[in-house]
Amino acid sequence: MSQRPDLMLALKVAMGTISALCALYCFFALGPMVEARWFPVLGKLRIVQVDALSPRTSVVMTEFDKLRDCEYLGIAWYYNEASAFERVSMVPIRDPDDTSAPNRPTGAQRAGPWRIAMSAEAVRGKSFVQAFHRCHPFWTTVTNFYP
Repeated sequence: MSQRPDLMLALKVAMGTISALCALYCFFALGPMVEARWFPVLGKLRIVQVDALSPRTSVVMTEFDKLRDCEYLGIAWYYNEASAFERVSMVPIRDPDDTSAPNRPTGAQRAGPWRIAMSAEAVRGKSFVQAFHRCHPFWTTVTNFYP
């Protein structure tokens, strides 16, 4: 008779462990998607001005809202041609004496000029932008920034 309570205890421990591992997996699998959709770091990027430097290079001025106080990690600008994506160069044009950090406070922001390695028409019609932030230690928060 004493075998049965030991077996039940072992089954309860096994089921509890499996449940905890499943919950942990769901947290890390679904957490980034839920956070990106319901708690974005940035509002949508608004392109204020696009000037062509050359047929393949543009200078862009933008505005956006920073919604959460998270550490800035980087930004990626992509050219979207049919079914292929290509990451293009995006270089902030800064004053050589500007040594400020790239982090910003929450609220309305103006950004630029940025030199983008694509034509002015492609910037507005065939590109998308993602921004990356560290809001907590669990994962990098990705915001679909533009369009």
